[in-house]
Amino acid sequence: MPRPKAQAPAISYHLSGQAITKFDGVTFYLGKHNSAESFAKYAVLVRAYQDNGFKLPDEMTPECIRNLDIEPAKVQPVIDLSKEPVCVKHVTDGYVAYCETYYQNDPEALRKIKRVCEDVRKHAGDVEAKDFGPVLLKEVREKWVKTGVSRRYVNTLTNLVFRMFKWAVSAEKVSVDVHRRLKTLPPLLRGRTTAKEGRTVKPVNIAHVRATAEKLSPTLRAMLRVQLGTGMRPSELCIMRPCDIDRTGPEWLYIPSRHKNTNKDKERIIPILGDARSALEDYMNRGAKSFCFSPKESVAWHNTQKRAARQSKVQPSQMDRSKENPAVTPGDCYTKDSYRRALQRAAKEAGVPQWTPYEIRHLVGTMVAEALQLENAKALLGHSDLATTQRYSQATVRQAVAAAQVMPKL
Repeated sequence: MPRPKAQAPAISYHLSGQAITKFDGVTFYLGKHNSAESFAKYAVLVRAYQDNGFKLPDEMTPECIRNLDIEPAKVQPVIDLSKEPVCVKHVTDGYVAYCETYYQNDPEALRKIKRVCEDVRKHAGDVEAKDFGPVLLKEVREKWVKTGVSRRYVNTLTNLVFRMFKWAVSAEKVSVDVHRRLKTLPPLLRGRTTAKEGRTVKPVNIAHVRATAEKLSPTLRAMLRVQLGTGMRPSELCIMRPCDIDRTGPEWLYIPSRHKNTNKDKERIIPILGDARSALEDYMNRGAKSFCFSPKESVAWHNTQKRAARQSKVQPSQMDRSKENPAVTPGDCYTKDSYRRALQRAAKEAGVPQWTPYEIRHLVGTMVAEALQLENAKALLGHSDLATTQRYSQATVRQAVAAAQVMPKL
């Protein structure tokens, strides 16, 4: 049973010193926190919200409330917020507000940050920020361990807490000593924690890839062919659009609109040749800014396959069983997670071990490093550091074996 809608959303404290509230997902700034002005504006919003069937009228905008005149006689002296202690919940709320702008083009990163902030707020939201130290952070970390996430991911979430308090220092909300104390918490090490170990990414068996491809829709099969021919990251593959592909020269060059190193002002250019180009040609006949690979096409293909495999006669009432307003609809493009899940479902159906798109990337990197040089693999995969590319090569193992063969004997 769904949770009933709130009669009146709550007021929250914002690090700017203002009171804020959210109606229908829209944030309203009400003025100084705990002031009569903020309570008066909040009352106006609540009255309009309830009188309109728990939905704000269209004319009730943040600008309208911000410019709302309150009689001076009804406004009480404002509390000096500089004397109020900054709690952990104020830090988490401020950091989320900051990240909503900073990571506006990276919803995955923003979702991860919001999860971390919510967990920290639940555990120690009312604790003064200056008292949030390694012990409390360790307690939050242990909760993450108990949820079953891997050791590396727990360390990643912990590093996000470090970054949050580093931001709070730069915003002059906490002293630098708070951040320094938190950084004394060591990371979880392999074999010295109860956290589970994640699976090491290795090159996928190409036979398993071919068996999986037989169970994929034409759209997903084309995506797989393009990734095998380019070694690009799954996130780069999913957001591919015709306008991002330069087709003026003899080779097609894909320049993603965003990628892992976009914030470092690094350009990413991916050549599309051979089989990858052949697979992509059928998906260029759409709007320049439309995504090449649509989940809607895969869903339509699967529905057609089910209809063709049906043994009994289709009744008139079952000719179109689509819902008028379905709760879940396919998105405009795949995400790296939905792409991974689709491949793993197909692998399970094909009866082969499940694998991930990043194992395709490792397969391509390994083959290029072995056939050519590490520098070639580095350029193709878009790595900033050659040390990262070395993990895709078996050359180090061969060099160690060759060195061991010439070692002296007793």
